[in-house]
Amino acid sequence: MPEIVWDRTVLFLFPPDALMRHLVTPVLERLEKHGFEPIRYEVLWHRPPGQDAFHETKITSVWKAYFYRQVDAVFDLGPSLALLVEDRSPAPDPHLRLRALKGASDPAAAEPGTIRRDLRGVNVLLDLVHSADSPEDSRHEAGIFMGGGYGTPLDGDLRPLRDLVALLEAGTPRESREFDDVRAGLRARVVAALWHELDDEARKLAPELAVAARDGAGAELAALLPARHPLADFLACDFLPGGERHDLRRAAARLAVYGVSMDRWEHAVLQTSMLFPPLRRWQ
Repeated sequence: MPEIVWDRTVLFLFPPDALMRHLVTPVLERLEKHGFEPIRYEVLWHRPPGQDAFHETKITSVWKAYFYRQVDAVFDLGPSLALLVEDRSPAPDPHLRLRALKGASDPAAAEPGTIRRDLRGVNVLLDLVHSADSPEDSRHEAGIFMGGGYGTPLDGDLRPLRDLVALLEAGTPRESREFDDVRAGLRARVVAALWHELDDEARKLAPELAVAARDGAGAELAALLPARHPLADFLACDFLPGGERHDLRRAAARLAVYGVSMDRWEHAVLQTSMLFPPLRRWQ
C-alpha cells in the first residue's frame, strides 16, 4: 500500500448536509478540476466517536458549550463521507489551495466561485464541506474520521467511490430548501392548520405573510391569531441570531397538537441559524 505523503494529502469531509443536498458529485468534480484526486474514503454512519477531539480547540477557546452541541444536530442528519485527496498539481501548499477553493466558513462571506458560495451552504455549521488546515491536522483528523487504517484505498480507480456516492444520494430525497424556504414552508403549514381560527381579514393577509422572506413578517402573522394563541410566539420567531432563541423540541410538541411537524432538515436549519447567520435568498 503506497505511503501517504501528508505534505500533498488533505483530509476532506462531506458532512450529512452535502449528502442530503446531493452535492457530493459537483464538489468532487471541482476537486478533480483543480488537481485533487481522492485516494481513500470512509463512510461514517453515526456521529464520529472522536468528534470532541476534532473540535477540541473550538470547545476550549472559541465556542460556548451550547454552541458546540449544535454540531450534534448536523451529524444527526445522516451519514458523512470522509476522503483523503492528493494534490496532483505542482502548486505549493495543497491545504491552503483547498481552503481557498472551499471559501469562508460563513457561506454569506464566501467569495463567488467558491464551493460554499456557489453551492450555497446554509450557515457556518451547515457549510457543505470541511478540509484540514495543515499536514499535521490532516493526519490527526484522518484518524478521527477514517480510523487508524485511514479508510479504503481507491488505487487509482474512482468508480467505487462514485458508485457509493450514487447509492448514498439515492437513499434520500434531494434536499433543496435553504433557510428562507424552510422558515416560509413551516409557517405556511402552521397557517393552514390554523385557518379555521382566522377571521376573514386575517385570511386575506396571512398567505402572503406566511411565505414572505423579510424578517418581521412572522410577528405580523402572529398578530393575526386569536389573543394568547399557543403558537403565536413560534410564528413570530425569525430564527436568527440576536432574536429570541426558541426551544424547537418544545415547539414540536405544541405543533403536534395541531397536526404540524418539523422534519429533521427543518429542525437542523432553524436550530443552527438561531446561532449562526444563514445565507439569505437575496444573497
